[in-house]
Amino acid sequence: MDYKRILTLHYTGGMSGREIAEATGVGKTTVNEFLKRFRECSELSYPLPEEVTNEFIAERLYHKVGKPTDELYRDFDPETVCRALTRKGETLMHLWKKYYAAGEVDGKQPLSYRQYCRRYQRWLGSKNVTFHIPRSPGVSLELDYAGKTLWLSDRHNPKRKTNVTVFVAALAYSDYFYIEGMTCCDIANWLRVNNNAIAYFGGITQTVTPDNCKVAVTENKDWIDPALNREFHAWAEHNGTVIQPAKVRSPRWKPNVEGHVRIIDMHILIDMEDMTFYSLEELNAVLWQKMEQENRENFQGMTYSRKDMFLSEEKDALLPLPETVYEYMDRKQVKVGQDFSFVYDKVHYSMPRKYLRKTLEIRAGADIIYVYNEHGDLIRTHDRSYTPKSWVVIPSDMPKEYGDYGYWNKPYFLAKAESIGPNTKILIQNVIEKFDYPVQSFRSCHGILRFAEKYGNTALEECCREAILYGKCSYTYISSTISMYAEPAATPVDRMKGSLKPLKPCDEDVAVTGIYKDDDEKYSLQSLLSRQKEGEQE
Repeated sequence: MDYKRILTLHYTGGMSGREIAEATGVGKTTVNEFLKRFRECSELSYPLPEEVTNEFIAERLYHKVGKPTDELYRDFDPETVCRALTRKGETLMHLWKKYYAAGEVDGKQPLSYRQYCRRYQRWLGSKNVTFHIPRSPGVSLELDYAGKTLWLSDRHNPKRKTNVTVFVAALAYSDYFYIEGMTCCDIANWLRVNNNAIAYFGGITQTVTPDNCKVAVTENKDWIDPALNREFHAWAEHNGTVIQPAKVRSPRWKPNVEGHVRIIDMHILIDMEDMTFYSLEELNAVLWQKMEQENRENFQGMTYSRKDMFLSEEKDALLPLPETVYEYMDRKQVKVGQDFSFVYDKVHYSMPRKYLRKTLEIRAGADIIYVYNEHGDLIRTHDRSYTPKSWVVIPSDMPKEYGDYGYWNKPYFLAKAESIGPNTKILIQNVIEKFDYPVQSFRSCHGILRFAEKYGNTALEECCREAILYGKCSYTYISSTISMYAEPAATPVDRMKGSLKPLKPCDEDVAVTGIYKDDDEKYSLQSLLSRQKEGEQE
């Protein structure tokens, strides 16, 4: 192996063992074992001196002969270290310096700081003991939901309640926190409250540690390589931060926000449970008022508050926010219809002729809709409309003729309407003329003419006559009134003679065949012979 190259890729390039294995062709297990030995070796550290060769590295890591490590280095009592760390301001670095200052004892050298920390962490793991995690300003933001929930009431129906979940974001260093109520915990609202939180702080930390909710983390089996929600990952990249989810069912990995959840439940939400709210806005107004009060209160036994600590030590350490706020994009597959448009949120958006009947992907923001082809290339944008059944049209998309792009055209719909009746043709003509471009009316025309298949031509013709009379030539009016003009159910037809034949009263001589009652006598041998003679005479 080229040990020096592997170290460069790992420490300078920031590549993992798996990525290095793919780049160098060396087995992943071999790479990880080498990196582990290098980290544990007290004689080597990165960056390497220029005179260090691969042979020297191999000699130190794989062919070292001598006394066992325990005989070379002086040990320490990890339990004493654990007790010492409970003192305020005490750190592992300070304790190691005191240990290292004693120097060599009984021929044993003191451990390096890296080895000292590693041995202490192994002891903690074997005892399942927790220890204080050092926090630095502007490094970590922790996210979670509060334990208690609140409710919104309906003014018109007191029994109807809407559940409100409370989102919590806490800065790990200063304990400064932000809360907001949510009636829906989908990805769009998750990103919205996170945008509100970092706007409240006026910046963002280097890392963000969320709970393992689905809107943040889609899969987190071993914590080493969690699968993040695609939109939340894009949000982090936009804001220049990194998502580091907590371990599943491990609240100790985000102790600050877990502590705030208890504080919020006991000091804020417990008081709001008996309050009645009719809108999310007034509920959040009370939440934010209590949040500000809690942030301004001094820590127990201290002369400063969360806000004091945030303003004096952490605010300036936060990363600046980008100029634009991250916007959630609703992604959806759409198909361009024969009316040269796709439909999103009940609004038609025009597309050029070459995309007719093709499936495209759209990403809809608050103001702009981005349209992508099947290869992920951006085709065009549309200004978003929130008016149902409206059209957003680019004039060049609309065809100038109607005979060369399929059977959906003005002559086709007029001819089909004329075959049903004159009133239907007049109504279809009126529907087409309502729009700036005839192609915009084709879906409505298609829907109107299809009612003839279900209710019959006569019913549709009569319904169209009434619609013209009242000046309501639209698909909506036809669809809501056509059933009133439906023809009554037809009497069963004697298919042999082609004449209507009423059913006999139900008695022993009438048998049930298929879906209606029939007379057994006409299938007798005598009846069949007589019909045969009648046919020969004709």
